[in-house]
Amino acid sequence: MSGVRVPHIEKVYRSGTHLQRYDIGCRLEPAAYVGVIFSASTVRSLGVSVGPIMRRTTQIHVLLAAFVLAPPSLAQDPNDPGILDPMFSAMVGSDVRIPHTDQAAGGQQLNLIGPVVEHDAEGQLSLMGHPIVLVESPNEGLCNAVRELQEFAEGGDPAGMLLAAEELEAILLGTTQGRIYDGFPMLNYNQGGVAPGQVPCEYKMKVLTNTGLTEPGMDGRPRVIWEVDVNFLWYDSQFDSDTFLLRVPVDAHALDTLRVNFRIYSLVREDFSPTGVVVDHRNPGSVQFPFKGLDSVWTPVGTDSVTELTVAFPPLSLQRGVYTWGWREHPPRIQFLQPIFEMINAHTGRVQLDPQGESFATRNRGLSIAGIGAAAPEMKLHMVAQAVLAGASPQQVLGMLEDEQVAPRGVFEDWCELLEDQTALPPEAWDVLSAEGIDQDSFGPYDFVSVYLNNEMYGEGPRGNRIRGWDQGDPLRVKLINLDEHSHYYRLVDFGPKLHDDIRSNFAAGSHSFEIMSIKPAYGAPKVAEMQWRAGWGFRPHYDVIQQPDVFPRPVDEERLSPYLDGHDHVRLGYQYSIAARGGDFRFNPPPFIIGSTAHPSPSRLREGDGTQGLVIGQMTEGYGVAKMCSHRQHPLGSFCESDISAFNPYGAKNVDTDGDGMPDVLWFPPFLRNPNPAGGDIIPPTGAWKTFLWINPANGTLFIDPANPGAGYWSDLTYAHGRLVPAMGDISAEVEAPRASGQVFYQFDDLFHDNAIFSPHPTSSEPVRDR
Repeated sequence: MSGVRVPHIEKVYRSGTHLQRYDIGCRLEPAAYVGVIFSASTVRSLGVSVGPIMRRTTQIHVLLAAFVLAPPSLAQDPNDPGILDPMFSAMVGSDVRIPHTDQAAGGQQLNLIGPVVEHDAEGQLSLMGHPIVLVESPNEGLCNAVRELQEFAEGGDPAGMLLAAEELEAILLGTTQGRIYDGFPMLNYNQGGVAPGQVPCEYKMKVLTNTGLTEPGMDGRPRVIWEVDVNFLWYDSQFDSDTFLLRVPVDAHALDTLRVNFRIYSLVREDFSPTGVVVDHRNPGSVQFPFKGLDSVWTPVGTDSVTELTVAFPPLSLQRGVYTWGWREHPPRIQFLQPIFEMINAHTGRVQLDPQGESFATRNRGLSIAGIGAAAPEMKLHMVAQAVLAGASPQQVLGMLEDEQVAPRGVFEDWCELLEDQTALPPEAWDVLSAEGIDQDSFGPYDFVSVYLNNEMYGEGPRGNRIRGWDQGDPLRVKLINLDEHSHYYRLVDFGPKLHDDIRSNFAAGSHSFEIMSIKPAYGAPKVAEMQWRAGWGFRPHYDVIQQPDVFPRPVDEERLSPYLDGHDHVRLGYQYSIAARGGDFRFNPPPFIIGSTAHPSPSRLREGDGTQGLVIGQMTEGYGVAKMCSHRQHPLGSFCESDISAFNPYGAKNVDTDGDGMPDVLWFPPFLRNPNPAGGDIIPPTGAWKTFLWINPANGTLFIDPANPGAGYWSDLTYAHGRLVPAMGDISAEVEAPRASGQVFYQFDDLFHDNAIFSPHPTSSEPVRDR
């Protein structure tokens, strides 16, 4: 939450009075963002002296202690009017609701800004600014072109073959003037920011711009409204967009809000239902959690149309992102907009993306055509087109198109069929399953099989495009097959049930709306996420336990919860993974000043329900990060990791005073976050001191495990900051233990390439939300 400037709560460092962006050709250094002071959460454990700056921040914690130790009673309905934020409410001592999370009132959609304007597509301007004269699906265009290529090859017409090959390439690369899909390439790679508004050289990145307008913020003060233009192409069973990464400038206040101006080129009748996804507020020195998602608006979009509308979303510092769904195809069409934030490096004063944003930008910048696997139907068409342009004979081209034994694999009719249907698996995926002795269409032990290709996801299981329903604690087995030539990542997020009904009750078209739901990662997440399941998504460093409402909203979500005691002996509930899943016990046992503050440590340690100290999580629980912040051999368990990594933290955080002058001068990883198993992942909490190291390797300060050998992988491969690694042209088998019973969707995605890599089947059964 870099750059948060809550009055009287957090002091901000700026470097100079003028903030600059540094553009050096295509080696862009993103714009600056604001860093924050770190509180006593980063100081050495008990007995270490605290310097003046840390003392000032500690005083802040003391001022807030009354709210933390005796949080206000939450309103009867934490979702109406708007979503109640637990941390901000605790801070100010009264209910605070997140702006732009109240969906509807009096038949009006509250987050829809201005009218919805729909035009016939023909005659409108394409994404690249050309009048649209042809309205058809790009898949239809590809298949028509390849059929023409076959006819020209059969007729021995090289000139006609060249024209057909050029047509294929134009559609694959998005260079089709006069067509509705002009500017939307079918091959998902980095074209270098060529579309209007995109940052040059980056992958689908846009910078938010200041509208000059203000509105009351979450803190009651006037806050600026920032905006961005996003263009969509809706066709067949797919969504494509010209935007993935939303870069938030340094000038933006954390409590400023976001508007998105959508322009939808649609070939299908669909319902437009963007879901704003939020994290909760972070007080200084503490953490933010994944919180809730809500369908911000719901409006129909017509066939062969161009529709324009503007939607308001919650404050920038609470933004996890924006999903866009289409519900008339199931599994639903989905696209995601990912915010990335700018900061000032405390060491250099230079501007850069924060570590998370740098990981997204760097990795997406490297998306190339060569990284797309040969199994993708789009890539097979590209290979044929390239062969023609390189002078292949008619006989060679016919072999490629019609002979299953000649590369590319299969025949062009199969490629066209797969283009339009991502609920079927390509033959290359069945090869992987066959190697495990699984007959075609049997799926063996797997509840679902998901496949990455062309940086998208395909999926199928024994129930077709659905997955079996599950009870709390049930295991589900998923096969992940990566047919691309670069790494992908797997994350599963549990959406839970609907918690509200404003959309459905106000608008008949909202029958499939997610309404409001509680989103929580359940597989492919950093180790800290497992700890928070145990804490009921409530442990906040220096604020004890402040739980979110609706984490376990139904009786079926409470059946296997386990009690524990917080720092003030209050009984709490959370989910504890099974003994079999944990692979040994890891007791999360922070010292009292971490639970409370240095000036006012908590009277008790965190304890299990049986009274033993520490919350029991797993040493080796599958699906949670395996990164080690330091070696057990070099730094014995139970002690600090006495390697100073402060130079690698761009916010300048330090937590230990080694020279006795009362000021922290090094940053050492504390013992209570270290996994007792040498092979198990440490807890890397998302605080100012440690969040950096979800993406930055503490051993070398880069994104890499070994910068001298990039092929060894990225540090996030071990932290699971983007999900569990699925290696290039490799596969994994994942066993997911469900912390809650079936909800609305089994949400699978690759966090790093979330723009397209999503495949989320609905369960065959789910329990309704309990009555309130």
